[in-house]
Amino acid sequence: MYTTSKPARSTASWLAGLLALTLVPAQAWCGDFRGYSGTHWQSDFDVRSGHCDRKRITESPRRSDAMASLGQRRALNRNAAVLIGARVPDLLPSNLGVELDEGDRACIGEVLELGASGRWVSWDNDATGMHYRMWPDSGRDGIAGTCRGFHLQAAGNDQHVKRSALACESDPGLWQLSDL
Repeated sequence: MYTTSKPARSTASWLAGLLALTLVPAQAWCGDFRGYSGTHWQSDFDVRSGHCDRKRITESPRRSDAMASLGQRRALNRNAAVLIGARVPDLLPSNLGVELDEGDRACIGEVLELGASGRWVSWDNDATGMHYRMWPDSGRDGIAGTCRGFHLQAAGNDQHVKRSALACESDPGLWQLSDL
C-alpha cells in the first residue's frame, strides 16, 4: 500500500488551494468596501483606483435595478450604488446629444459612495463615445441628509462639458441630484 508523508500531503493541499484561487474570477473574491453612507459593498468596481469599471458594473446580475421604481429599489439587494431621480437628464446639456445611461449613473453612484474626496475617477461609455471624469468632495450632513458635491466632466462628440452638482443620499447607495 502506498502512503504519502505528512509534508507531501500539506504541500499538495497548499498547491491545490493556490490553483483553486487562480481559477476564481477576481470579482468573486472582492473585499468588503465601506461606503460613504456606511453601507458595505462587495466590490468598488475599481473606483478607489481612479477608474470605474463600467463593463463590470453593467454586467452585474442586478443591473436592471437602476431602472426599477424607488419602492422596488429599496427592496432589492443592489451590487452598486446608483444616481437616481427625475433631474438626472439635467446633468448633461441637451446639445451634447447623449444621456447618462444605466452604467453612467451606476459609476456616478459608485464615485459618490466610494470615491475619495478630491480624487478624479474616470470611465468611458463606448456606446455613446463619451469619456467621463468625476471628482467628489468630502460631503456634508444637512437638512437633505448626507450629501456630496461633485464635479463632472464629459468629453466626446467634439464637445466638452463641465458641471458641478450636489447629490444627497435618499437611501443607502441611492443618490439623488439636489442642486445643479
